[in-house]
Amino acid sequence: MGDIYFPSCNFNKATPETAKLLLERMKAIMPVAGCCRVDKLEYPKGDRALYLCQACREVIEVRFPELVPENLLVWLDREEKFPLPDYSGLAVSIQDCWRDREHPEIHEAVRSLLAKMGVAFEEIPENRGQADYCGDLHFQPDQAAKHGGLPVLCYCNRCKLCIGQDGGNALHLMELVMGTYSREGEYGSRG
Repeated sequence: MGDIYFPSCNFNKATPETAKLLLERMKAIMPVAGCCRVDKLEYPKGDRALYLCQACREVIEVRFPELVPENLLVWLDREEKFPLPDYSGLAVSIQDCWRDREHPEIHEAVRSLLAKMGVAFEEIPENRGQADYCGDLHFQPDQAAKHGGLPVLCYCNRCKLCIGQDGGNALHLMELVMGTYSREGEYGSRG
């Protein structure tokens, strides 16, 4: 079984520096597909389609039934393909995405990756299977306030965007994994 990375257009728009670095690293270790909505290539049955975006997962499931979709975070946690930066001293509040309520493997991978990077984290009650937020797709007012002033760790582009628009300090987990997150100059690019 082979792996194919499907880059997320939305992730590229949300965090271009991180998306570019991730794409370069993924190209070095596996084939990279085009946009999931327009890619016309045929892939071997049973290959894994690695995705980062929940919208990509939904498109891949319909357009590429021969592929087995797997979240990139789950793959990274298991395969340990990238050296993870040390973010000891950073504390975040986790925001699980409403679209991932039925994906406990993603919830576990997120928390495992944070622990491997030394990141302390807090949970809100509406997480994991009770997640009730996905940015402007499944909106809950004042979502940023639920996180008690901590930076809000997201792994969904919509969640990150809308938490930021709601006044919260949101960061995408891949910004930590790729070492591009900077908190008031304390952390620099560690790509």
